[in-house]
Amino acid sequence: MESIYLLLVSVSIFQISLTTKTCYGPYVTASSLEALHQDIDLVEPYPVDCGGLSCEFYLSPSSALGSHGPLSAYGPLGVMGPIGYHAWNPTAWKFPSNEIIDWTTSNMLFGLSNNPLSSAGPLSSESYHTTLPSINDFGKHLQALGLWGILGPLGPLGALGPLGALGPTGPHNTMNLENHNTVHVKWSTNEIRDFDLVEVLDESHVGEELDCSFMIFGKISVSDETDNYNFNCKPNQFVTITLVPEHSLDYFNMTLFSNTNSAEKIASSDSMKYVNFIQLGLVNNNNNNNGSFRIDVSLHEMHQFILAHSYRLIVTGSQDIIDLKQEENNFKGPHIINC
Repeated sequence: MESIYLLLVSVSIFQISLTTKTCYGPYVTASSLEALHQDIDLVEPYPVDCGGLSCEFYLSPSSALGSHGPLSAYGPLGVMGPIGYHAWNPTAWKFPSNEIIDWTTSNMLFGLSNNPLSSAGPLSSESYHTTLPSINDFGKHLQALGLWGILGPLGPLGALGPLGALGPTGPHNTMNLENHNTVHVKWSTNEIRDFDLVEVLDESHVGEELDCSFMIFGKISVSDETDNYNFNCKPNQFVTITLVPEHSLDYFNMTLFSNTNSAEKIASSDSMKYVNFIQLGLVNNNNNNNGSFRIDVSLHEMHQFILAHSYRLIVTGSQDIIDLKQEENNFKGPHIINC
């Protein structure tokens, strides 16, 4: 009887270990913000001063996070912005990449002590922790995991995103640039840091696991199609995944999975009011040096039947410029999903 009891206990422990979900860190999604219904009473710090309009207004579907905001189809990350292959996109007019020219212009920019990615720029602790929140409460909530953190300096619109110096409008032509690519940047007088370039790829050219900084042009051809992409991110950084529709009447969903356990769903976003995103504070990734993930993209609803159901998937990693342990109590509220 004792041996049978021990066997049952062992089986139970084994089953629990299989079903235990790994905690990767706190995260915010468009869906978790939509669930607030613009009620911010439980959010800490409570935003009061957001400029001329109420803070609740900036959570309305027609405002900063919705189809009329900077993340929308016709914002700077969409087809009308600088990145693309159309005649009006500046990146369409760039010369093909030349290693000598790229290296020279990159060194001229990133070798300066006051370059945009240095400790003198928007990514410095002083800019992020002091200057930004001193503007007003909206500025405070532009920090990661804030109500508008997706729009802040660590998101796709910031210095590390595709519109910054690491993207195709910078010194390196990253359009159709495959593999993992980094650049040396003078962070301070005595410190050099490596930053990932933002590779811009068509979905048909994604043939390997990506790093934590890229932009993909994708398309859903049939309603039940699901596109999936694998990528790796180091721990102790904020990882922001943004799904920009190329046409405002298309609505996409996305789900983030662990790539080491395909059944383990980490987060998802399926908002119909906001542009979908996931911002994850990647504190823990199961004790591995790199977290391996898969993002699935599917079409939720389509209200137009003429144009292609295309999207732009953007992953932006903050790298190690912010210590996540020091950010643990920066924000609290029902919009943050904790383990």
